[in-house]
Amino acid sequence: MRNEINAVAAEWVAREDAGTLSAAEAEQLAAWLAADSRHLGAYGRMRAIMSSCDRLYRGEQAPEAADGRVVRPRVRAWAWRAAALAASLAVVTVATLRFLDDGADTYTTRIGEISHVALEDGSVVTLNTDSRLRVRFDEGHRDIELLRGEAMFDVAKDHRRPFAVTAGGTRVVAVGTSFSVRRSPARVNVLVREGVVKVDEAQQPPLRLHAGDKASLPERSTPVVARVDTAEVHRELAWRDGMIAFSGETLEEVAREFARYNTLRIRIADPDVAGLEVVGMFSATDPIGFSRAAAQSMHLDMALGDNEIVLRARPKKKAAAGSH
Repeated sequence: MRNEINAVAAEWVAREDAGTLSAAEAEQLAAWLAADSRHLGAYGRMRAIMSSCDRLYRGEQAPEAADGRVVRPRVRAWAWRAAALAASLAVVTVATLRFLDDGADTYTTRIGEISHVALEDGSVVTLNTDSRLRVRFDEGHRDIELLRGEAMFDVAKDHRRPFAVTAGGTRVVAVGTSFSVRRSPARVNVLVREGVVKVDEAQQPPLRLHAGDKASLPERSTPVVARVDTAEVHRELAWRDGMIAFSGETLEEVAREFARYNTLRIRIADPDVAGLEVVGMFSATDPIGFSRAAAQSMHLDMALGDNEIVLRARPKKKAAAGSH
């Protein structure tokens, strides 16, 4: 039964992507999604796969007409896309999902990997590098435990079942919203992109965060809440596109951030340059490219060693002999 639902969902998503849905068929899709929550979950999974594998399914560029317009093939291209989507579901599930004896599902990403996970309720989780979370849904609850790392949650509305994310001693509850949670050894960070969430923490009064709120929740200290603008929200979430954005972090902090995404580490060998500030956006998985740019703009020496990139201050030129 589940495979049949996945196949139907794959067909709908492929036809939408190909632009072949008529108005009547769009109404049929809406009715199919409303008929069963499993339909919505399968549809969400297929949408997530289509999003994360977009380059695969669009790899062949469409031909152009004489006037430069892109010509969309009239053949039922959605049919092979649907088959590819259904096959991809099995591959993605095997790669990211592990079933546990207690009924929960665990999703894991490796260093440098970003994964899109569509949940059965239609919610979509974007899991950042080196992260792990456990999902347990039942008739009355939608519970997520972020075991390590960082994730973005685009939550499907279901007022009967609150969507709760637990990270250590912090619990974030939402109904239908979009927010991220990052779990570090000493703190949890929460950023709300859309909607409202409630944050409960041990020995602290509950917090209510709205879109544009960013909360830092240290283990043994008072939470700090700040308002951030849209540009800052996009900067914080640049990792979803494989990028890291900096706006004044020190070179030492930047090296630690790159270490989250790479086994090739950046080492600052000279403490005199560790405090230099970095501004810009860089590929999260290209520490060499970043180091070259930093060496050029900050007048540093760069050396590539065993599993590390070494940055240090450039030696000062000695004055010529006999000069005054």
